[in-house]
Amino acid sequence: MLESTNQNIEGQEFSPEAVVRRFDSWAASYDEDRFGTSYGRYVHAQEEKLLRMWLAPAARGRVLSLACGTGRFMDFATHGIDASNEMAELARKKHPTKTIRVGRAEELPEQGLLFDAIFCLHLFMHLTPSLMAQILAGCAQCVPAGGRLIFDIPSARRRSLTGFRPSGWHAGNALTHPQVLDVLGARWKLRAWRGILFFPIHRVPVKLRRLLRPWDDACGATPLKQWASYLMYCAERLP
Repeated sequence: MLESTNQNIEGQEFSPEAVVRRFDSWAASYDEDRFGTSYGRYVHAQEEKLLRMWLAPAARGRVLSLACGTGRFMDFATHGIDASNEMAELARKKHPTKTIRVGRAEELPEQGLLFDAIFCLHLFMHLTPSLMAQILAGCAQCVPAGGRLIFDIPSARRRSLTGFRPSGWHAGNALTHPQVLDVLGARWKLRAWRGILFFPIHRVPVKLRRLLRPWDDACGATPLKQWASYLMYCAERLP
């Protein structure tokens, strides 16, 4: 049943290599185009709030930003890994004191590193559910019992409501909450989850967006969260 959500990207020339090439080409303008806008800053603020709260127990430990991109959240991490060489190079320039490597998320266990926490944002939406499950299982090999994993995924319920259909691999993967629990597997225990971007901010005047965010945050912590645009999760590694 989980694989049925894969239909939007399977068979459309999806491959990890295609994703990497695309992000290599986006690197130079990615920050400005994606998170330099009012919409991007809105999403960033919501994600940052949850990262700060959920990563607090590992604040003095080793924290990995998996698929770190250009280093947007490297202030919360000691290490970063990204499959795009261009993205990783920009992250190194912005955070010269951090350890940032080039590598694919599914190959993380091969790095031979251990972390107190791993967070991974805006990656799984571009992959298949099966590859997402593989990466989550790999993360479990790199975090000790009690360690944390934080990640996000577009909400399939929200997409069923709005009728959104991705045109290709970009943001092609979306799951319901029960499907996320399925893909987490037996090595992770869910600690918390929230909704991100509940309101259609792109339809709200820019001047009003900041005023709306506290209400958006509040809705994302209620049962309405399953209808938000994105679901953000915090899981704990089981013994």
